[in-house]
Amino acid sequence: MTWVALVWRNLLRRPARTALTAAGVALGVGLIVALLSLATGVQNSADELIHVGRADFGLFQGDVSDFSRSLLPETIADRVAAVRGVARVAKLKLFANQGYFVFGVAPDEFVWHRLVLIQGRFPRVGEALAGDHLKRVQLTIAGRRFRVVGRYHSGDEFEDAGAVLPLHTVERLAHRPGEITTVAVSVRPGVRARTVARRVEHRFPGTVAVYEPSQAIRVDTSSRLIVETGWIISLLALIVGGICVTNTMAMSVFERVREIGILRAVGWRAWRIAVLIVSEAIALSLLALGVGLGLGVTIAGCPLRDSFQEQVVGVLRDVPGVERVALGVALIGAAYPTWRAVRLTPIEALRRE
Repeated sequence: MTWVALVWRNLLRRPARTALTAAGVALGVGLIVALLSLATGVQNSADELIHVGRADFGLFQGDVSDFSRSLLPETIADRVAAVRGVARVAKLKLFANQGYFVFGVAPDEFVWHRLVLIQGRFPRVGEALAGDHLKRVQLTIAGRRFRVVGRYHSGDEFEDAGAVLPLHTVERLAHRPGEITTVAVSVRPGVRARTVARRVEHRFPGTVAVYEPSQAIRVDTSSRLIVETGWIISLLALIVGGICVTNTMAMSVFERVREIGILRAVGWRAWRIAVLIVSEAIALSLLALGVGLGLGVTIAGCPLRDSFQEQVVGVLRDVPGVERVALGVALIGAAYPTWRAVRLTPIEALRRE
């Protein structure tokens, strides 16, 4: 009998208990995956947003519920441009509309100039540009219709999945004249974006200069809540999962005392018994990990890829540490049962009824 077959045979001795333990751990893993997937999604969106137009960083209003709710006076852009190290600035107004964002951009600024027109022409009054990922020929925005007269590519997935209109048009559609969402900043060659971002923040209290995705939680209170909740849930899941696995493996060891005694009597070393118990705990956690990944993908409502397998692979890539959580649960759960098993002497174990 192979080692893997031995491990699975031992787990399947009590299939109901194994299934319930795996389900409990899977629920914890699923919640971790769902919460951290959402947090990672926010950070990925932030990365694309702050680099719209290949900007080095973006300036936002601090402590807002999400990026799109940032409100800055349009006049702040000229003052930001005067900060040492800033090469160019561009004003951006974001407007959420029917599953995509409309970008309000000034036609004389660098974000507009970096749009690569791949079809059609630039818009006039009552017309719009659509990204090459937005397959629409007509847009309805705040009750007004705009005909798509051109398609652009920017290289930024966030921007390419939206539409572009002149800045003041979007401000009027949002009923926020003179207010923008963010100032895109391009720094001078040889100057670090972080250094300039700190200067801008110091110059304008109440703003946050975001130059990398990990800073998203400094602006977006929703993502900050998700991340904090995610870590709390992760810790609780690790504790509860460890208790579940400990209970299952302890009961398994208790029921197999005579078997362990026989194995010791025929020459199995204590370390080999320990490896067997740990292997069973790891196999149980891997089973829970597989179920938990599927559950987490479903809860998070991840965008559909070509297959479920690709969704799971995407989660493992985007949410590092899920495997380590499962391994941690297995090791915690196996600690006491393993200690108990290796302390049994062959004579003592064989005397047990």
